[in-house]
Amino acid sequence: MRGEATDVAVELKQRSLRSSAVSPLEAFYNSLAGQAPAYSVAGGAAFIIGSSLGAAPLAMLITLLGVLPVVYAIYVLSKRYVNAASFYDYVKEGFGEGAGFVNGFVYTIFYSVLGVGSVAIAFGYLGYESIYAITGVKVSPLILVSAPIVLDLAIAYLGIRPSVRTEVALTSIEVAVLLAFSALSVATHLSSLSLYPFTPQATFQSSLPAVLKAISAGLVFGITYFMGFEVSTMISEEARDPRRSVPWATLSATLLMGLLYVIVMYSVLVDIGVSQGSISSFISAAEGAGLNPVYALIRAYLGYPGEVVFAISVLISVLSCYLATLNATARMLYGMSRDGLMPRPLSSVHLKFRSPDVALFTSSALAVLSTIMSYAIAAAMGYRGVALTYNAMEIAYAADTLFYVFSLALVAASAVKVIGPVGKAVIAVGIALLGITFYFSVAYITYMYVFLASLVASIAAYLIARRLRRPTSVTSGPRTSQY
Repeated sequence: MRGEATDVAVELKQRSLRSSAVSPLEAFYNSLAGQAPAYSVAGGAAFIIGSSLGAAPLAMLITLLGVLPVVYAIYVLSKRYVNAASFYDYVKEGFGEGAGFVNGFVYTIFYSVLGVGSVAIAFGYLGYESIYAITGVKVSPLILVSAPIVLDLAIAYLGIRPSVRTEVALTSIEVAVLLAFSALSVATHLSSLSLYPFTPQATFQSSLPAVLKAISAGLVFGITYFMGFEVSTMISEEARDPRRSVPWATLSATLLMGLLYVIVMYSVLVDIGVSQGSISSFISAAEGAGLNPVYALIRAYLGYPGEVVFAISVLISVLSCYLATLNATARMLYGMSRDGLMPRPLSSVHLKFRSPDVALFTSSALAVLSTIMSYAIAAAMGYRGVALTYNAMEIAYAADTLFYVFSLALVAASAVKVIGPVGKAVIAVGIALLGITFYFSVAYITYMYVFLASLVASIAAYLIARRLRRPTSVTSGPRTSQY
């Protein structure tokens, strides 16, 4: 009997992810990598400035204030629960398994998979921009889209340690470049700085409804800057002292990135000028086939060598973001499969690398499908050339924001039962701001029917999964794979 018990213990260990493989610092960098600062600024600055105009820094600050109460909710939940499928588990603990499955399904299939696809498209667009900025040569973005899909799958397949170590090295570079740009930009305009970009008047709108619409529309894209702050919760089973390291990594990384985003957005506006004409020129340049205006600003302050470093940092930022998001997506599938609510092969763990190998390949395949769909929609809208990739990226951004906000709100609401009155009030504010973002996201991209259909599909998937549910014993638990 003792030998049998030992065999079972060894088998369970082999079928699990590698525990204590991620240090607190690496968990922190994992959250930073998920938010991808250089990628967010280079790829998304035009989106938020195009929506909120001169008040883009205000919209970004409001977004940070709206995100922080949700981060607090996740901070509380991640202290209590450790699960690779965190966004499923948190809601399951708060509202029951059915709600947990729906949230896990929405987050994984309709947000995270779509998000991985959007990052791949972004690599195509920003790869084109980076190569053009450095060499003056224009390459097709379509050629570059497959790079993160192949490279990051290889790294993720080798296990969590190569993943987080890659993220530490790459993310440090991009944060340093953004800080240098912001410092030089602010120093150059020191005598003319003002708080005007933090006022509603900077939207150039005269009526209150128009001002609110402009700022709220900016929130739709502003929240994309923070997408990925939660990915450290998906590697909690592999983190050292997860109930301490993961909550602090998530909170501190989000706060740091939020402040950096506000500073960088302010720096960009100070550089281009807070006027309707200068902002329109900036947006037109971002959408065209020429040099991304953010690269031009970097060159103005850091010179050509600085521009080269920034261009490279943007690409590694996209790669780091893709890697962090891919690992999170695969672990959500793995964790839900382990609970018997997803097909059994998704709970496979590689015998040597201890990575969720089948879930990684499945996530990558679904990301390819979502990428093709985004391009197809952009093509149907009449976009061609570089504009095709740019608008495919915008479509994917806006769509996954819709599902992301819904999932975050449900997770935040799940924390209400385990915190005090003050915490409940704080989270209520965050949920309210997410509700505003959700409303304008639906109004902006007219995806309400898509969202409702996705919600119905999630509920149907749970009913089917519950009916076909398999036991989660040792004999039917996660499988291991050697190849």
